[in-house]
Amino acid sequence: MMKNIYKTLLLLTLSGFVFTSCDEDAGNTGESIVDYTKTGATVSTPDNNITVSESDAYASGDDIMIPFTVTLAEATTASAVIDLVQTGGTADSDDYAVSNVMITPGNTTATGYIAIHSNGYIEGTETLELTARSRANFNINDFVMNITIDDDYVNDHLDLDLVWEGSFTGEVGDGAELTLDFCTMDFDILIFDENLQDTGIYGGATGSCPEHVSLSGLPDGLYYIVVDLYENPLAAIINANGTIGVPLSLSWGQEYFDDVAGNLVYNGFTTDDTSGTFPIATVTVENGYMYTVAPY
Repeated sequence: MMKNIYKTLLLLTLSGFVFTSCDEDAGNTGESIVDYTKTGATVSTPDNNITVSESDAYASGDDIMIPFTVTLAEATTASAVIDLVQTGGTADSDDYAVSNVMITPGNTTATGYIAIHSNGYIEGTETLELTARSRANFNINDFVMNITIDDDYVNDHLDLDLVWEGSFTGEVGDGAELTLDFCTMDFDILIFDENLQDTGIYGGATGSCPEHVSLSGLPDGLYYIVVDLYENPLAAIINANGTIGVPLSLSWGQEYFDDVAGNLVYNGFTTDDTSGTFPIATVTVENGYMYTVAPY
């Protein structure tokens, strides 16, 4: 009886070896019979270390474009997409943009561009490190590009907008209804110095409605924003409703400087006025580009 028990245990043990061996063969993870080799990709640029001027970009009105080229060792049957990604430096997406490169099947080369922007923020000198990355199975060379963005451009333009758009509908002397278009009146923006002398800046004296002027290059100091009524054809109209007020709205802003923005309303003019020159706000200039605007 004991011998039969030993035989049974021995058979079960041997069976376990057999089943284990079969399972190992079924999940074999040894070398594949497929011989796969990644295609090589080379990224290149005329200069891997370059310095550009942000102020030059502003002066030209266009981004500074830096080309880079991707070349495959051989054409493939699938599209190859190569990106340049930021791996270092102090610049951010406000300072640059990079186009990805796609090499379509049957081709071996394509060109992309790094665009350096002029954004007007106070930033000083910035750096940018870009490294090549593949979205698929390509062996890319160790491409790293270092860009220095120098000669920081700072926006020194203060934009002023004077608006008096609107109308009034009422009766004239004979009882007929008449609509008065406030834009018929011609208001101008003048800039006076701290002694209330005209600086001769007439960018906002165009006869437009509304008026716009962009201030820049002013020496440091105190200035006055002055509104001048140049012409008013409405003053000749007999209005049975009496004098009609014409509100003027002055708004200001400096792009890239969120805290330099505001608005005020001046109610000193009516449809009966034929002329008038009044300061409505002050502007203080510091360091050539720092503006503080306040109601007069």
